[in-house]
Amino acid sequence: MMKSIAARPPSLLLWLSMVLAAVLGPMSAQAKERVLIIGGAGHSGSAVAKMLIARGDAVTAFVRPTTDRSPLDGLPVDFVVGDAMKANEVAAVLQDKDFTVMFETVQVFPGSEASYSRMYENFVPWAKRMKVKQFISIGGGCGDNARDDCPLSPPLFALSGDMNRSEHILRNSGVPYTIIRVGALIPSNPFHPDANKASGTSYLTTDRTKFGGVLRVDLNQQIVACIGAERCLNKTFIIDDPAIKPQFDHWICKRANEGPVVSGDNPICGEMPSVTADQLTRTP
Repeated sequence: MMKSIAARPPSLLLWLSMVLAAVLGPMSAQAKERVLIIGGAGHSGSAVAKMLIARGDAVTAFVRPTTDRSPLDGLPVDFVVGDAMKANEVAAVLQDKDFTVMFETVQVFPGSEASYSRMYENFVPWAKRMKVKQFISIGGGCGDNARDDCPLSPPLFALSGDMNRSEHILRNSGVPYTIIRVGALIPSNPFHPDANKASGTSYLTTDRTKFGGVLRVDLNQQIVACIGAERCLNKTFIIDDPAIKPQFDHWICKRANEGPVVSGDNPICGEMPSVTADQLTRTP
């Protein structure tokens, strides 16, 4: 008569569990991503770092010598220090490193000497040399769209052109990529009370003619969801959220009335509407 599995000696069951642990243990360790966040101590970089660490990924932050690292205090984050705009400094800190994912979240301001395209010329070849599985770029602006089809002031449109050149560097490199293009990041001020709110209704589209808006927390959640996800590979997304249309319309009004200089609040547009509880719970 054949014995049931439950009747087998405990030693056999223990042996089977040990075999499974030996096989699955290394596989679980290998499943963790080794992520380099370029600009890792910034608002978006530090928020994404916390979410990646919570899910078991290893995070290294590329920061400048003068960067305030306090947003990452208490977290198991490694740091590499250099100027992202200087090829020799990038090479010096990356030559002995090995990452599976690179994520760029540096903010370049209109009119500054810094350049997205120069930064990508410095980092993308290293991503290719390391054979990273994914390079995630948080772009913005209007991509290849003409000036008349882009709701940005002249300085922001010029910055959009630089972002577009960096996208081309990445796409043409052969490195597996994910580009998430942000039109309006709401609120613009990361210290605004609404900066901690999420609607949960943002979405990614491959329709590059769109120009959308998104809350900061929703953007960070979409980024983390794409890191290591095959569905996001070699795609250029536009992120949008119809739930925050009043805030998006206000953002567009401000940009349309800035003129040649990027300014603060504009009397024509009034104040940015606060994000309401209804916007955070409804389904568009």
